[in-house]
Formats: sequence, structure tokens, C-alpha cells
Amino acid sequence: MNADMDTKESLLQAALKVFTANGYHGSSVADIAKEAKVSKALFYHYFDSKNDLLVIFARQRLEEWSPLVENLETIQDPKERIVFLIDFVLSELETRSDWLRFLYMLYLSTEGINAIQEAMKKYKKQFDRLFAAEHQLYKDLGYADPDDEATFLRSVLQGISLEYLLSGKSYPLNTMKKKIIKRYLS
Repeated sequence: MNADMDTKESLLQAALKVFTANGYHGSSVADIAKEAKVSKALFYHYFDSKNDLLVIFARQRLEEWSPLVENLETIQDPKERIVFLIDFVLSELETRSDWLRFLYMLYLSTEGINAIQEAMKKYKKQFDRLFAAEHQLYKDLGYADPDDEATFLRSVLQGISLEYLLSGKSYPLNTMKKKIIKRYLS
């Protein structure tokens, strides 16, 4: 990795740390630069604004979903696909809670919503691929309205994720995972 990439990555990691600690509004470019041990001017060499970071984080999240999309497109049995989807989404709660907590904070802010909308326009092809794979999954499972079912399961999984992030280790994650899988395999 070259020095430019190291510095840019250092700024992204610093932003994540500062945003997680202080929230988006409670964080300044100066805070991020200080955490990364660089000048504000260097921050602006890599990014136009603090908001640019949110779009990058949304893109990173989309990239993290690449294995999910690939498996939704390649696993032949729709029941295996739905189990993979549920397991993929819920398993990361146990290993990536801090990152996911940050993302939920992002999703619930006006700036975060705008950044996600901007990312969805900028990376439309990748988002469309994900939504098409979801649509095909529910169609293959026999749902009359695959998009409605995709929205339903997405909402259930987001609700479980939020409950887990609020409750931590005391949340019955495996029990919920089994209940959802049973619903789709019955």
C-alpha cells in the first residue's frame, strides 16, 4: 500500500473512531485530522467534506455485501439461499457490533440518509444487483410479491439487529435466527 492509501485509510479509520465516540454532528474535520495525526489541509486533500466520508462508508458496506450477493446468485436451492441470507446478516452481529452500531447511527441521521441515497445513485449497478438477487430468491420461494417479502425480511432482520445492538450478549440471537429460518423452510 502506498503512502497516499495509508493516509486516506488512516483518515477513514480516524473518522470511524471519532464518529463512533462523538456522533456525526459532534465530530469535526479537526477532530478527525487530530485522531489521524495529520493536518486539516491533508484531510481536504483526500476528501471534499465530512459528508464524503459517509458516502465512502456506505460504499464499504455495499462491498461487504459482495459475498452475500454472489451466493444469492449462485446457490441453486432457494431454501439454502434464504438460510445463507439470514445467517450472513445475523452472524456479523456477534463479530462486528461496533461497526454495525456506527452504521445504524449513520442510517438514523439526516446526513446518513442523504449519504446512503447518494451512494445508491453512485453505485446503482451494485445496489440493483443486490435487489435483483433478493427478488429472484423470493420469486423462487414462491412468493406472489417478491419485493414485498424482501422488504418484510429486511425489516425483520434490521429489527433483530437493532435489538441485539441495544441488548448485547443477552439477546437471544440464535433463537431468533432459528425462528426465522423455520418460518422460511416450513
